[in-house]
Amino acid sequence: MRRRWIAALGVVTVLLTGCAATTAGRAEQAPGTSSSTTTPSAVPKVAHPLDASTVVAKPCDALTPSDVAAIGFVQPLHSADRDANGSGCTWASEAGGNVAVSWETINTHGLADLYVKKSTYSYWIPTTVAGYPAVYGDGRADGLCVLNVGVNDQLIFFVQYDNPLDPTRDCAVAGTIAADVIATLKGGG
Repeated sequence: MRRRWIAALGVVTVLLTGCAATTAGRAEQAPGTSSSTTTPSAVPKVAHPLDASTVVAKPCDALTPSDVAAIGFVQPLHSADRDANGSGCTWASEAGGNVAVSWETINTHGLADLYVKKSTYSYWIPTTVAGYPAVYGDGRADGLCVLNVGVNDQLIFFVQYDNPLDPTRDCAVAGTIAADVIATLKGGG
């Protein structure tokens, strides 16, 4: 799914050459590897787990039309994608920029699957989104800002936003979109 999304990203926009110093992307799981069965002690637990099964099944329902309009997308095109890693939806704006929300169902230990590989990441910034544990990780070489968010201790989603017309906003918008997804899961979206 990510490879197809990155390929589509290249068609829709020109990849950025880098994010601001406070931004990051996300490392991909190597083909043929599986999730870890150990849970590092530093992994933040999700205090108020959310059921994301409805949005995992219909990934384009993760954001409302007003959520997408709020980031400046005018008449966005969107498409759902599903593969062995999970499901996701990508929105592309005619005015420039695109956003993807993807659910990592292949990793069944939530953020723990990322924390196990923390030492292999060149960029790692833990944060929270609407009270849920999150982390920015590797991928800056691709000029992408990706924010991984745990909705329960078994599932994460990641938001990837890219707008070559205003790359300084990439990670701020990714954070806004992630908060919108949490609101949708709580029934407020």
